[in-house]
Amino acid sequence: MSFGQAMEAVFKKALENGGKVKDLKPHVTAFLGYVIAHESHHRGQIALSLKQSGHTLDKKVGYGIWEWGVR
Repeated sequence: MSFGQAMEAVFKKALENGGKVKDLKPHVTAFLGYVIAHESHHRGQIALSLKQSGHTLDKKVGYGIWEWGVR
C-alpha cells in the first residue's frame, strides 16, 4: 500500500466515524492540517540543510519540491 492509499484509507475511515481519527483527539480536519504542516516542515528542512552546506536549490527544483505527483 502506498502512502497516498494509506492516507486515503485513514480519511475514509474517519469520515465514516463522524470525523474522528483513531488515537487522535482533534477531528479529521485538524489531522489534515497537521499532515500538510508536517510535510511542509520536512521540505523546509531539506532546503535549509542544503543551504547551510553550501548547496543552493535552483528555482526549478525549489518550486518542484512543492508539486506533488510531478517527478
